[in-house]
Amino acid sequence: MSSTNPEPLPRAPAAQGQAHRRLASILVVDDNRAKATALEAILAPLHQNVVVAHSGRDALRALLREDYALILLDVKMPDIDGFETAALIRQRKNSEHTPIIFLTAFDQAELDMARGYSLGAVDFIFTPIVPEILRAKAAVFVELNQKAQEIQELFYAAQDANRFKSEFLNMAAHELRTPLSVVAGYLSMLSEGTLGQTPEAWRLPIDMLNSKTGELNRIVDDLLLASRMDVGALPTVTQRVDLSKSVADAVARAKPRTTLLDGQVRVEVPRRPVLAEFDPDHLARILDNLVNNALTYCRTSPKVTVRVVAADSPRIEVEDNGVGIPPGKEEAIFDQFVRLDEPSLGPIPGTGLGLYISRQLAERQGGRLVLERSEPGKGSLFTLVVPAAPGVDGHGRAAAPETAAGEGGETMRPYIVNGT
Repeated sequence: MSSTNPEPLPRAPAAQGQAHRRLASILVVDDNRAKATALEAILAPLHQNVVVAHSGRDALRALLREDYALILLDVKMPDIDGFETAALIRQRKNSEHTPIIFLTAFDQAELDMARGYSLGAVDFIFTPIVPEILRAKAAVFVELNQKAQEIQELFYAAQDANRFKSEFLNMAAHELRTPLSVVAGYLSMLSEGTLGQTPEAWRLPIDMLNSKTGELNRIVDDLLLASRMDVGALPTVTQRVDLSKSVADAVARAKPRTTLLDGQVRVEVPRRPVLAEFDPDHLARILDNLVNNALTYCRTSPKVTVRVVAADSPRIEVEDNGVGIPPGKEEAIFDQFVRLDEPSLGPIPGTGLGLYISRQLAERQGGRLVLERSEPGKGSLFTLVVPAAPGVDGHGRAAAPETAAGEGGETMRPYIVNGT
């Protein structure tokens, strides 16, 4: 039999609206040259790339060169018949899902259809072929293929845009870090008197500048962390951590802010250690974000409860009496650069990356961060679930029923950190 014919029939100019679309390829496999030529002619009005193979072997070679939107495959061929060719096509990863329409005589329909569908055929066309029916069926698969190509191109474009965004964030953060470090250094020397006695009237402005420089540094840290996560360049070192101690450290770090806001943080932890497997630095960042948000997004004196729950999958709950999350935005707050717009709170510094970073850090280590419940004007409850240390539950012993504050089985050790 002759080899694959690389030259499709001449095509008419593309119809309006098709010019921007990539041509789809249709593979016609038939050992009868006259019949193959007729099939090309029938498909020509679709203005696509029609390739002809005159044997099963030629068809397999054609599939090595490109992918096809549709294969029209004659059942009765010498050497390798249509069914054997289809079976070989399905063994190749790039063509295992390519639509195949079998061409067969009507008197063989029942037998051929049973075998064809078992090989993944999408349809059958019986001879004598009705041109309009063949074109209509082929047009459907051409349209599906072009839609799939468009979706794939959009996906790649989105990936490129995300990569460029991450690269820009990384560059911007690095460019900001150097001058910020210089400013912070000189402010530190002014505060300590290294550059000479600082006038008393300068104290308040210098303290304010130190505070704002710290805010800018945190923004730069968030930008760098987000860009590293986007490109998969964030190092993670998991180890066994005691959640009760991690919570105590986070509350201690928040003590100055608690004092500034005249707030109160209640800590509820079991008396026994609650052990988990997590990166301690990432856990600290998540807890800092949750506790600081609970203190910040509140119209009155904030009252925050941080609770450690021992279970097969230990968890940390952060509950507040803040402004709450508006209905419909419960998941949006975990997206990048999303800020809670609450005019009554005034301007709040930040990038809108805190909860996004926190959820990403949790999920990358087998945990999860969710908004358990929220009611506008009354507060929210966030829950961080983390993996227990290998071979143990949250107590370092065989898994036990879940226990928390007010539940039986585990004595809780509550204490309160006041903003005084």
